[in-house]
Amino acid sequence: MALNMYNVLFIGKGTITISLSKSLDPDKWRIDHHSRTGEHLDTFNLADYDYVVSCLPDAETATNMWTDIFLSALNSKADRTVFIDISTLKYEAIKKINDDFCRENLTFIEAPFTGSKRGALKGSLIYFAASDTTPPENDAFLKSTSSKIYTFNSIGAPTRFKLFYNLWGLTSLGVLGQMLQIMNTLPQADLVSEIITSNEDFWMSAIARQKLDQSLSRNYEDIHCKLKYAKKDIKYAMEEFSDHRLELSDCLLSILENHQLQPYDELDFTSMREFFR
Repeated sequence: MALNMYNVLFIGKGTITISLSKSLDPDKWRIDHHSRTGEHLDTFNLADYDYVVSCLPDAETATNMWTDIFLSALNSKADRTVFIDISTLKYEAIKKINDDFCRENLTFIEAPFTGSKRGALKGSLIYFAASDTTPPENDAFLKSTSSKIYTFNSIGAPTRFKLFYNLWGLTSLGVLGQMLQIMNTLPQADLVSEIITSNEDFWMSAIARQKLDQSLSRNYEDIHCKLKYAKKDIKYAMEEFSDHRLELSDCLLSILENHQLQPYDELDFTSMREFFR
């Protein structure tokens, strides 16, 4: 085996974990996947892995899966393995997972990310991380798959920040979806699009530069984040920050939850543009 070779087991076989697999140097990383619909976790000896990295769709699934991971870690005596969750979960879920692992002196890192599929493929995700047992900014897996790691001082703080970040961004994306209907009625809509995205000093340009082309082309099969996960993140954020007035985000969620629009759930979240037609 090559010097400094790492073994990583991805829990969950979706857009992000597959993309991360492609970004990791095969001369330095040996990669396995555990699919929740495939083989049982007990078929893996977790002590054989330097990393077990989980990316799961929601807090309930993650809590159940991490219970299995935790028991498997104890059974296989995986005390040298680093366990990382990069999902966007609820604060209570990530706290429970961390408490279980810390109680048994197992290494756990909370590291939700931004960057979606493009960042995963390039190995340039941005992580928001915390750990009670190890410095996340020095972690080999996080460093190999990111362009930046922001370290928070307490478990749960990265998750709360990520929920805030997603709520802001998704609400803004909803506004973009609404405004595109007007933009398409303006004279020289192509020129309007060029103007909006061409100048970094335009205060509206950040989301438009990243998402306008995909929204205009209706290329929703190019999935960076499924709409159903965006809806989940809005719900989690609104629960977490329920003491605040969130009428704008609540209105967007009501639109997204229209039962007639459920076929869009498996498409990219830019498909929310269609809801304003």
